[in-house]
Amino acid sequence: MTLADIVLITKKIAIGIVIFLIPLIVISGAIWFVFNLLNN
Repeated sequence: MTLADIVLITKKIAIGIVIFLIPLIVISGAIWFVFNLLNN
């Protein structure tokens, strides 16, 4: 394992987390928006 390998793996993990989190944030944001809309 060289430093370049570790950096590459870290970047892949980070990208994977971001790709996983973005839809989660969008869905939770949409649910929160609809919930607030219905309560008002």
